Amino acid sequence: MTTFDFSDVEAFLDCHPELFEEYLVRKGKCDTLSRWLKEHQPSKTSPAEEKRGVVKDPIWPTNPDGLRRRSSHMELRRNFARSKATTAHRTYDEHVSLTAHESQSSMRRRALLRKASSLPPTTAHILSALLESRVNVPQYASSAIDYKYRLKESNEREFFLELVKDISNELDMTNLSYKILINVCIMVNADRCSLFLVEGPSHKRTLVSKFFDVHSGTTVRPSSSTLDSNEVQVPWGKGIIGYVAEHGETVNIPNAYEDHRFSDEIDKLTGYKTQSILCMAIRNSDGEVIGVVQAINKNPSGTPFTEDDEKVLQMYLPFCGISISNAKLFSESRKEYERSRALLEVVNDLFEEQTDLEKIVRKIMQRALTLLQCERCSVLLLEDIHSPADQASGFHIRSVLCVPIWNRTHQIIGVAQILNRLDRKTFNDADQRLFEAFVIFCGLGINNTMMYNQVKKTWAKQSVALDMLSYHATCSKAEVDRLKAAKIPLSSELGIDEFHFNDFSLDNDAMITASLRMFLELGVVQKFKIDYEVLCHWLLTVRKNYRTVAYHNWRHAFNVSQCMFVMITTAGFQEVLTDTETLALMVGCFCHDLDHRGTNNAFQAKSGSALALLYGTSATLEHHHFNHAVMILQSEGHNIFANLSSNEYSNMMQLLKQAILSTDLTLYFKRRTKFFECVLSGQFSWSNEEHKDVFRSMLMTACDLGAVTRPWEISKQVAELVTSEFFEQGDRERSELKLTPAAIFDRNRKDELPVLQLEWIDGICKPLYEALVKLNRKLQPMVDGIDANRKKWEELCRSYQQTRRASECISSLEAGETESPQSSDSTHEPESSQSEVTNQSEDSTHCVEPNQAKVANYK
Repeated sequence: MTTFDFSDVEAFLDCHPELFEEYLVRKGKCDTLSRWLKEHQPSKTSPAEEKRGVVKDPIWPTNPDGLRRRSSHMELRRNFARSKATTAHRTYDEHVSLTAHESQSSMRRRALLRKASSLPPTTAHILSALLESRVNVPQYASSAIDYKYRLKESNEREFFLELVKDISNELDMTNLSYKILINVCIMVNADRCSLFLVEGPSHKRTLVSKFFDVHSGTTVRPSSSTLDSNEVQVPWGKGIIGYVAEHGETVNIPNAYEDHRFSDEIDKLTGYKTQSILCMAIRNSDGEVIGVVQAINKNPSGTPFTEDDEKVLQMYLPFCGISISNAKLFSESRKEYERSRALLEVVNDLFEEQTDLEKIVRKIMQRALTLLQCERCSVLLLEDIHSPADQASGFHIRSVLCVPIWNRTHQIIGVAQILNRLDRKTFNDADQRLFEAFVIFCGLGINNTMMYNQVKKTWAKQSVALDMLSYHATCSKAEVDRLKAAKIPLSSELGIDEFHFNDFSLDNDAMITASLRMFLELGVVQKFKIDYEVLCHWLLTVRKNYRTVAYHNWRHAFNVSQCMFVMITTAGFQEVLTDTETLALMVGCFCHDLDHRGTNNAFQAKSGSALALLYGTSATLEHHHFNHAVMILQSEGHNIFANLSSNEYSNMMQLLKQAILSTDLTLYFKRRTKFFECVLSGQFSWSNEEHKDVFRSMLMTACDLGAVTRPWEISKQVAELVTSEFFEQGDRERSELKLTPAAIFDRNRKDELPVLQLEWIDGICKPLYEALVKLNRKLQPMVDGIDANRKKWEELCRSYQQTRRASECISSLEAGETESPQSSDSTHEPESSQSEVTNQSEDSTHCVEPNQAKVANYK
């Protein structure tokens, strides 16, 4: 086998330069060529540019004086371009662009790989440098560009064919635009070149360049829809570029400053002198203008563009038009593919979750933001009531796309809208078509979820109805007749006109007669012409529709009603409340806990009860109590509002609903701050309907909590009944829901009742009654009753702390502690610690308002 020395190979290549050149074109690497250029040509790049990997060797082998500009001019132009926009769309592939040495088949394979990828493998590429400078076309060492120049000088036919082939297979619009820009500069020996593409509908067309260089010859302004992007927008028909686009004519100007369409704005800012301009339209196969190419300053400097330049561009630009049309078609097909895939993901998401309307609406909004690249999305269903929150929040709306949501029976069930595209452009026809397709699937998903919720509510209604039928009962006619015939004692005889009334002194029948006395003395029976037999029937039925639970039973309802009665009559609130309001408040007190199950709202939500499914998780029980009250009123022989006019009846039912819902402590927390502020600042006014509305709510809450104002024996007995009911709920939470109940529901922590009562009084009750006393001093006995009871609870709290401390000491002694000098010193520790606990208990009397969620458990 023959062997060769390196010198033999080198000598062979020297004798066959064409073979070496062909080998280099096929197998040479960019790194090798870059090193060769660096060694054989002086480098003029700055350190910062070398760090970024941008090499600025001249790409045109002509007089350097005609190509190079002073660095100061370049810096000015660079700063001006950056002032127009900052964000660069980096989609150019450095590796594909620089490997011009590869074979054509290899380049085509690489191009296909590039086009198949959604993002370039790196952002450190030549287009990045272009977009950062926005001034100079990237000047890097490229044998492909040198090759084009050699072809231009040696074989114009091959040169033209090479430029056509260069753009024929390029489907990426960014890369294609860049190649066209480079090729036009080479073709006509231009110092600078810009490419503008037509965008927008026919009635609102604009010219947009993604390669901002020097857009001379037009009134250039940053695109209003892309303030943060790298695009520059030229109005249609304005300046030289707009004129060429509008009329399709070629403009060849030897001296730009002699043309009235030319604007020297950029020249003044950058110090660059624009002389000659050649501007031509790019058309598609139908003859429509789809872009404009502009070449500036033919080299050598000062030479005007010739007719030959016009002719060669006229031959080349039709091929550019074909390539641009193909790239647009490819881009649109790519977008449609992505959108179709996104719609399939939407369908998968929507039909995965069809049990929770809130979840599915949230998914719709999240998907819409991603799919249509917008800032905000909202879905409004017909049952929703929304205020213009966007204006209130200061959110600036630039563009809106709003479409109806249809169900499967072609009925509108809501509206979906998106706001502000992220690229700051307006929504176009493609966006509308996509959003309409998107909303079709949304409508199906929402409709299915609504149907599922309707089925759940129907089941819940049936379950609640069956449950109510097992407890609901009406009184017999004999009971009504006996009550009608019974003598009704006076208020003073019953004791119901006193704040310290003891409801335990009356039995069930006595409470009914006392209730009749309240209605009679308030004058509402005569005022509203209430049939006395109907009133008796209604009261007896209300009593029967309270369950036999420990606390929320008929006795509690009567106790709340008596508290309302004494507050209205003793404090003189009849003077500020209308008769309608008085009757609604009294009826609300009697009905406010109808069909109470002995568990609170939180338990209904945790257990997923039929009530929670039917009424939701907000004021669940209160809505049920009101509906139950309406059911009784609509029963035959029970409508105590029968003689009211239509308007009076509507107003009465509205007031009744408000009164019953006011007993939800969640609503109390929302409204009491405003009430306290008005009262304490002296701004409360009885003529202000809003103030009066809040007052009625506070009055209902004060009556519902009225047991805390009773004498100690009564108040303590009621607290024990409440605790008993809470413990039963806690037992159910532990056994049925497998949850650890809160302290007030935990039977194992029953000794903490005094501490919890102090929190209850300080955080909820006392501030409310003190505010009411500010309005009317006649309510002072209620505050006095709270203070007296608080002292009793405080004593029990101290006793509990002492007992607990003593038991801890005994436990520690029984654990085996022996007496020693150290332990004997500690024998006095319990006593001192006891005093510390006492002091801590005294300090705890100044309680900060407790957590609302914790206190709300009482209800």
